[in-house]
Amino acid sequence: MLKRLLSDAASLVFGHLETVFKVCGAWFLIQFVISILILTATAGVPADAETLPPAAGLLLMTSTLVALISSASISVAWHRFGLLGERVGNIYLRFGRIEVQFIWRMLLIGLFGFAVSLPLVFVAFMPSESASGLAIIALVLGFALVIMPFLMRLNLVLPATAIERPIGFGEALRIGKGLGWRMLLAIVVLSLPFVLVTMGLQWALTVVSIGLPALFIQIKVMILNVLLQIIVTVLGISVITAGYRMAMERQTQSAQS
Repeated sequence: MLKRLLSDAASLVFGHLETVFKVCGAWFLIQFVISILILTATAGVPADAETLPPAAGLLLMTSTLVALISSASISVAWHRFGLLGERVGNIYLRFGRIEVQFIWRMLLIGLFGFAVSLPLVFVAFMPSESASGLAIIALVLGFALVIMPFLMRLNLVLPATAIERPIGFGEALRIGKGLGWRMLLAIVVLSLPFVLVTMGLQWALTVVSIGLPALFIQIKVMILNVLLQIIVTVLGISVITAGYRMAMERQTQSAQS
């Protein structure tokens, strides 16, 4: 099952790289431009400054909103491509009813994840005499091993929403039995090489750019981050797409037997 998740997600992305950049290109370009504007607005602000210029604060809020909208738009388009074969044009900036529903489901999953992690946050901020570092590490690992797979199963409502065949969270948990930890592990396995490559290239760019203006170095690093972030983002979405397809296949087979 894990092998198929890895294979299906990777082939969906690397077998259709042109579609990947069509789906993500315009949204990531907008985010990149906003990031450049933020860098420009904060160029003269000391690192220890307690407040930001009003323009920078407005840009940061805009960046957060655009990131949320683009995440839903890209996810919906990619799920529909992976499950329905629906393609997009060269410039894709769709945001409508389906994307609004998608964001609502995303926020509900996020709120649930925040709620169940509150005890962990409480323990993490307890005095050191009450909770040792090892205890906190054990709690974090426990959260990752128990709660994160559970949240991954809840994520199966997202592709269902994208293709307009909505399911409830209870049904997502039921059809996703056994898939949660596998989807989580698949995302880690597929994303980790790109994260490591990003860190290595960022270090290399910083070294070879010694003596150049800091803003110029930051822009080069940002361009690299955008390209790799596109691949990592779509790989993560593709794992959920593949997991949903497998869950529905199992459900169909159970109904027929």
